[in-house]
Amino acid sequence: METVVVRAAPVELAGLTGLTPLSATTGGTDSQEIYDVLRSRWGVVAPVDMEPGVPVWLVMGHAEICEITRNESQFSRDPRNWRWHYDGLLSERSALLGISPREPRNSSYHHDGERRRRLRQPLDDALEALPEKLVVAQVEEVSRRLVEELGSSGEADLVPHWAKKVGFLAVTALFGFDQDTAEQMMADSAHIMNHTSEAPQARDRMGRNLMAHVQDRKTTAGADLTSSFVRHPSFHDDREIADSMSVPLIAASEFLTAWIALTLRLLLTDQRFAARWTGGRIALDEALDEVLWREAPAANPPLPRYAMNDLELDGKLVRKGDALIMAVAAANQDPLVHTGNMWDEVGNRAHLAWGVGPHRCPASRQARIIARVAISRLLTELDLELAVEDHDLAWVPSPWVRHPQALPVRYSRARSSGTEIYEVAR
Repeated sequence: METVVVRAAPVELAGLTGLTPLSATTGGTDSQEIYDVLRSRWGVVAPVDMEPGVPVWLVMGHAEICEITRNESQFSRDPRNWRWHYDGLLSERSALLGISPREPRNSSYHHDGERRRRLRQPLDDALEALPEKLVVAQVEEVSRRLVEELGSSGEADLVPHWAKKVGFLAVTALFGFDQDTAEQMMADSAHIMNHTSEAPQARDRMGRNLMAHVQDRKTTAGADLTSSFVRHPSFHDDREIADSMSVPLIAASEFLTAWIALTLRLLLTDQRFAARWTGGRIALDEALDEVLWREAPAANPPLPRYAMNDLELDGKLVRKGDALIMAVAAANQDPLVHTGNMWDEVGNRAHLAWGVGPHRCPASRQARIIARVAISRLLTELDLELAVEDHDLAWVPSPWVRHPQALPVRYSRARSSGTEIYEVAR
C-alpha cells in the first residue's frame, strides 16, 4: 500500500493571535532566553507582534538575514510596500509610524535602488573625508564637559549622565551644531523615540532645527558634516539634506547609547573580563566587539524589510506586503559564526551589528571611535563601582535596542586622572 505524505500548509501571519511581543526579546537579564523559546517553537523565522495586534516576521538566522538584507529587489525598505499601510490597517496613533511612516522620508533609509544610492552617496563621501583626529577631539571635548558636570566624587546613573549624552552630543558636534541646540535636539529625540505625548511637537522642533542649520551652512560653511552635505551635488533640495542628517542622529541616540552602556556594564560586572582588562591583556576595541557579539545593542534594528512577492522562508509563507525584522542579537549566536568562547573570538567581526548589504551602516568606524574614546576618558578620569547588584539592573522596555535602563555607580577621581591609560585612536 502506497504511503501518502501530507505536507502541512506553511504558517502565515494572517489569523495568528497571542503572539510574543517583540519587546520581550530585549527586556530580560538573559539576552537569548526569548529568542531560544521562539526558535524552538517556530524555527529561525518566527511571528511576533511589533505592537499589540501588528504581526511581523522575526528573522533569527544569520544566513537568512544576510540573504534578505542583500536583496532589496525582493525585500524593500520603502514603507509604502507594507500592507498595513496600503490596506489602511495601522492606527494613526501607532508608535510604529516613527520607523515606518506612510510616506518615506527623503533619505536613503527608506529607499531602494538608484534613489537609495543617490541619497546614500553624500553620507559615504562625508564620512570618508572626516578626519579621525577631528572625531577624537570632539568626543574628548564632550567627555571633558561631562566629567566636569559629574564632579570629583559622588553617585550617578551612567545611562542618562554619560551613555545617552556623550554619543549624541559628539555626533551633533560633528554636524556643527552648537551645544544649546544639540541638547534641545537630544531631548526631542528622546520624546520621538519613546513616543511620548510631546513627540509630535518634538518632531516638528527637530525638523525646524535641522532645516535652519542647513540654511546657515549655505552661507557659513565649515569643516563639519552638514557643510559636506550642503556642497554635495547628489542632493536635490534642503529637505533631502535635513532628512539625511536625521538618520545618524537617531542612530547616535539609540545605538551608541546602548553600546556604551553595555560595555561599561561589562567592565564593571564581568570578573573574567575585568581581570584581563586590568591586567592589560585585552584592548578596549576587543571589549567593544565582545559586547556586539554577546548583547547586540541594536538587538532588533528598527529597519523593517517589506516582501515584494509571496515566498516561502524557513517553512513560513511570507506574503507580499509582510514586514520582516532582522533579529541581530539572535543571529549573532548562530553556531555557524559564533563559537561561544569569548576569548577565541577576539578580533572576529562577523557579527551583524553593522548590518550587511546596501543598507549597511556607513559610520561603523566613527561610531567605534566615539564609543572607544568616551569609555576610555570616563575610566581614565574616574574610579567607578556599580552601586547595585548586576542581577538587579532593569532593562529598557524597547523592542529595538537592549541596554540597562539605569547604571547607578559610585565614583571618585581616579589616581591616574589626566593620564591616558586606555587605548585610544589618534
